Amino acid sequence: MKELRHRFSSGFFIILALALLIFGSKNTLVVNGLRSGVTDFFAPVLDVASRPLSVADDFVKWTQKLAIVFSENERLWAENQQLKQAQIKASQLAIDNQRLKKLLNVGEGRVNTVAAARVVSDSGSPFFKSVLINRGTGDGVKKGQAVINEDGIVGRTITVGASSARVLLATDINSRIPVKLASSGINMILEGDNSPYPKLSFLPIGEKIAIGDLILTSGYGMTFPHDLPVGQVVEMGPEGIKIKLSTKLYNLNYVSIVGYEIIRSPVAVTKTTPHKDKK
Repeated sequence: MKELRHRFSSGFFIILALALLIFGSKNTLVVNGLRSGVTDFFAPVLDVASRPLSVADDFVKWTQKLAIVFSENERLWAENQQLKQAQIKASQLAIDNQRLKKLLNVGEGRVNTVAAARVVSDSGSPFFKSVLINRGTGDGVKKGQAVINEDGIVGRTITVGASSARVLLATDINSRIPVKLASSGINMILEGDNSPYPKLSFLPIGEKIAIGDLILTSGYGMTFPHDLPVGQVVEMGPEGIKIKLSTKLYNLNYVSIVGYEIIRSPVAVTKTTPHKDKK
């Protein structure tokens, strides 16, 4: 019985399809109209049916954006916590620093610009690295003062006249400048050797230094203020740790002469009244 129904239904759809083909070939306008009517009927239905899919797609995109925002919020929160901890540590270090300075009676360094000067000549000698500037004692310049420019250290005054002064450059073999490693504060000495790249000496045993490390002035020696740019480590070999200076000493035009002194707070002196003997 089921096979008979199946054959009948198959034969019916085949006959219907052939009838539609024959009818459609002779009545194209009627078929096209029927197709348009069916399209018009099912278009709203398909539109309504597709809306849940569109809503679902929008929901998926919204949840993805929400997940991204949530992840970014967690990252920013963690970063904020790290910054807060760093700020607390910095504040504590500043407080400890002030306490130590009071304990040791160490004052802050005072830097004042004595004069601005123009470089008028250089020594031109491979054995003596110096330049002559057009400022002297008449402008407040003294022997032993630091000379810098906008890039960093230049050298120090060694002879001073009324209107001129001789500056020993940091590359001269007689130059010694107290410096430190910016990342750790390790103190060293920058020694000139008449080459464009002075070297570091007195690196403590066990301390590490690498190419690219930044070198600053330490403030020791009472000549150069602390934390002035010196240069970067560019070579580590048999000849020592070489430094490329921040300042282009071969192209000096204008420099500044600066004075540096430590301001110490006065030590309180307790006055005692002399004991008078009773008569």
